[in-house]
Amino acid sequence: KSLKSNLLKKQSTIMKAIGFYSLIISFMICLFGCGNKNNLIVLKPNSVFQYSTLSSLLEGIYDGEMTVGELKKHGNYGIGTFNALDGEMVLYEGECYKVTSDSKVIKVDDSEKTPFAAVCTFVPDTIIKIGHPVNLKEIKHYIDSIMPSGNLLYAYKISGSFDSIVIRSVPKQQKPYVRLIEAYKAQGVYTFAHLDGILFGYKFPKYLKDVNMDDYHLHFLTNDKSKGGHLLNCRILNGEVAVAYIRNFQLQLPGNNYFKTTAFINSKSELLKIEGGKN
Repeated sequence: KSLKSNLLKKQSTIMKAIGFYSLIISFMICLFGCGNKNNLIVLKPNSVFQYSTLSSLLEGIYDGEMTVGELKKHGNYGIGTFNALDGEMVLYEGECYKVTSDSKVIKVDDSEKTPFAAVCTFVPDTIIKIGHPVNLKEIKHYIDSIMPSGNLLYAYKISGSFDSIVIRSVPKQQKPYVRLIEAYKAQGVYTFAHLDGILFGYKFPKYLKDVNMDDYHLHFLTNDKSKGGHLLNCRILNGEVAVAYIRNFQLQLPGNNYFKTTAFINSKSELLKIEGGKN
């Protein structure tokens, strides 16, 4: 009986130890993101965090308090702009890039600030292969035809070889700031051929059109990080479209007096002029 009792005690001790170490291992797996090639901690997959609104940007509110470092806490992919409307933002694989008005790309540090940006931890739900040349209108039409609902928010990463691409960026603005439709009169528009790169961005539902664009809003970055900008048009030879269905959306509003006191016109027709019409 004494021997049996000792064996049972040892077995109980071993089982407790196994349980403890299993708990530790599970915790370490969660902490370091086993299976994620970049060892990123995926806290909120496919939740979009946005700072400020499209309507405020249209009115010329080009200064915000949100830093790039703070944005990175909410995701590893995203798009937006910088204070004083100083270039197009592309957050790609956790690194933030600024595309200047001459389409050049500069890596920015965490202290830079933004008046408008949307970021997410991108985990695709659907991947669509592109096996033949298609233009932007055809890409949009096909994606729309297979998406489950027009009432959802989607994030897109389109990667591949581009036969041609038309992109733009705006020059840094000086105070007093003009409205966006005026600022974009000085934009730089560039057409490039035979580039490999990625497009990243979102499509918001129509009921959020004053918050963000209710059409495809995509920014481009070449694989070598040498060129980029806001997409106007493109023709892709081959590649893939990765789509994430956004299940959560968080909006943080600016705390400055410009945002608090500005009257928003929210003119959709102005936005269409800025975008040059739908492709």
